[in-house]
Amino acid sequence: MSQSKRKQLLNWIKSHPDLDHIRKLANQTKVQYNKNEKDPTQRIRVYNRAKYKTRKSIFSNLSEIFWVPGRNLRGKAYSDPNLDQQLNQTASIMSLSTIWDFICTSPVIYYFAKGSGLFVLPLSAAYALLLLIMSNKAGEFAMNRNKDSNRTASFLLLVFFTLSFIKTLMSGVGIDLVSRSGEIKNLAAKEYLDNKSLVTTKSKKAYGALFESVSNKCDELSLKQSKLDLNKGAQRRIFNNWEEQMYKKPSEMPVGSPKLLIDEHRTKFGFCIQKDLINSFIGKNDFAFDNALKAKNEVKDSLTPISYLYSFNRNQYYNLFKGNPLLGSESNLRKYEDTFDRTNINFRIDCPESEINCLGKIRWSDPGMAINQASKQFYSKIAAKEFQSLGFSFVGFVISILLSITAVVLLYSSSINMKVRASRSSYILALRNKIFTELDDDEGDENEKDNNKKEGGE
Repeated sequence: MSQSKRKQLLNWIKSHPDLDHIRKLANQTKVQYNKNEKDPTQRIRVYNRAKYKTRKSIFSNLSEIFWVPGRNLRGKAYSDPNLDQQLNQTASIMSLSTIWDFICTSPVIYYFAKGSGLFVLPLSAAYALLLLIMSNKAGEFAMNRNKDSNRTASFLLLVFFTLSFIKTLMSGVGIDLVSRSGEIKNLAAKEYLDNKSLVTTKSKKAYGALFESVSNKCDELSLKQSKLDLNKGAQRRIFNNWEEQMYKKPSEMPVGSPKLLIDEHRTKFGFCIQKDLINSFIGKNDFAFDNALKAKNEVKDSLTPISYLYSFNRNQYYNLFKGNPLLGSESNLRKYEDTFDRTNINFRIDCPESEINCLGKIRWSDPGMAINQASKQFYSKIAAKEFQSLGFSFVGFVISILLSITAVVLLYSSSINMKVRASRSSYILALRNKIFTELDDDEGDENEKDNNKKEGGE
């Protein structure tokens, strides 16, 4: 190897980012320089050689799973300090994006894996880690835009973007599930109460209007039936049809008081059955009923929606939740028990040990319902521009968007950089290997000359 090529090799060792370990080993090596030695090749005597560690530590390997080093985004044929600085910045943004999404989406994945019972924590952690590794590896391989792998790189960049997009959609929801867990449950209960018309109790006047309506229908159909000739087949079929409208009952009779059947299952009954049900509680115990309505409104004002649903509609509560929202505060509501007992209004605050569903803290009956409600509430508030009520979950959502977009842009712009493409060039790699081969040959020639000199001296 010529002297100029030797100098080029030494300059490359001094400046190449990947050879920092060689420079550190050289600095740790103790040598003696004897300028009086006639043979220049023998003037440097090495006393100790620092050991080079070829294996990375477990901590280093684990850290690179989360925080991708910039050198993983290029090949080994070429590099320079400026390129490595640029790739370190790209890798940092990509890693920060995937780690942020890993943190924000972990609660969502936890609820997805909740059906696994005791293994929910390790399983949800494994799922979240798998998504992070998939994103990082897709980002790494998307940097290889050589001629033969350009389409593959584009596909993997699309994979990275898709994973980031999905995780971004769930990032704000995940933060919401942690920071606004109680509020999400109460809003879900309130939505159910509003849909089922349980919050605002119907007044006696409203039941009176309904009683008058179904009574008229019942009487009207009964009058029409009396005018039919049952000896004729067609009129007999009409009679049976009207009979069904008047006295229809469900095949499985719902359990509950007449008032509850009217409030929640009225359409399952015929007009005359509805008339009898309403008549069984309207107009009787007027004073007790009015007091119960006032008491129910007082309870509604003093309780959260989830506690209200638990107290007045236990079966529907169990469709959404499990646990006891009144735990420790039942004594405050016992004064209302006598008031509701005098009417047909269902009111329960007890929780016997045999009733497993009401034991313990409040939790979702179906974990998927938690994700569904959190997503619905989060994006409905964004649509209504209620950003302040979302708090940190909206901030986390915006951060996830910015990091994901920046990571995709940087990965693409870096992948089309000529230096990055050169780092994977087979031609440059072959040229580098040729230089090392020449160096090995020269070193062998010099060793042979030294041996010949020693033999001549002898």
